Amino acid sequence: MSAANDVLNEHENRVDIITAIAIEVNALLFSEATREVIPADNTDAEKLVYARAFQAWADGKIEGNAEDVFETVQEVLEI
Repeated sequence: MSAANDVLNEHENRVDIITAIAIEVNALLFSEATREVIPADNTDAEKLVYARAFQAWADGKIEGNAEDVFETVQEVLEI
């Protein structure tokens, strides 16, 4: 597998984990009607996403560096 594929897979894994965290804390909502994830506009929940994502990163569950985690959280919350 090429280095580019490794980077892409690492990013996709980060997005999946952080999206799951965002849904868990109600920062994102899953719409059954459209089968899409939509923002909940809940700033307290968004703070929890950052906290839990960085804790998952510290626990070794998310790969990358701190900037990667921060940027991915922003990406996920901007859906």
